[in-house]
Amino acid sequence: MNSYTQATKLHLKTKLGVSGKSVIEEMFFTPPLKIIDPIYEGDVANIMLLSVSAGLMKGDCQDLDIFIGKNSKIKLTSQSFEKVHNTQDGKALRRTIVHVENDAMLDFFPLPVIPFAQSNFENTTQIFLDAKSTLYYSEIFCAGRVSRNEIFDFTRFDSKLHIFIDKKIKLYDNMLLEPENMEFQNMCMFDNYTHYLSLVIKNDMIDFEEFREMVLQEEGNIGVSKHDCFILLRALGRGSEELLNLREKVILECQKRIKIK
Repeated sequence: MNSYTQATKLHLKTKLGVSGKSVIEEMFFTPPLKIIDPIYEGDVANIMLLSVSAGLMKGDCQDLDIFIGKNSKIKLTSQSFEKVHNTQDGKALRRTIVHVENDAMLDFFPLPVIPFAQSNFENTTQIFLDAKSTLYYSEIFCAGRVSRNEIFDFTRFDSKLHIFIDKKIKLYDNMLLEPENMEFQNMCMFDNYTHYLSLVIKNDMIDFEEFREMVLQEEGNIGVSKHDCFILLRALGRGSEELLNLREKVILECQKRIKIK
């Protein structure tokens, strides 16, 4: 049994403070989630989400509500990998709703999800942007506890991403994996890779062709495409660290080039 209530809620709202720094205006959370006070990197507030549980169990449900106020610059991440334990005949849920106002920037990268054997995990993320919002959003999927050779032994992994601009749907991404119904370790799917990075960028100051040329110079199995005003990067790897490092390197390089311009 879980030591905590199965329904977990977290609310975070930011604004630009009188000091010119982005600050937390409102926050609320129930166990096992917590929010750590910002650590500043220039004018960007780094905020970390903590979970003091051993992971998600059968029947667990997390509801996250995040509001990034006008002119805020927020870097938001989680403290540790999200472990999804054997959910038996049930499932674990996580629902995230994000709003990013005009002239605000959100760099959101929850750490990888690790689905254990016989786990069923359903993740839904809805991001509402204004026309002049800036977004960097990524998810990293791991095929299981690789060190234990527990690869694609989960029951179901379902992750959906919806992104709206001015309340109109602009991007929809659906990742549904059911190992019983499909072989994922073949050359048309994951081959011998075990980790997958999906990065979505909305920044009107980034030139797509320059970005594409920059990324394709990196080593690895990487693809880049453009959809509407979004730049999409997908990469396969054999470990979380290499994909996290790739993400960090790409975004830092983008920001350097924007400053030069």
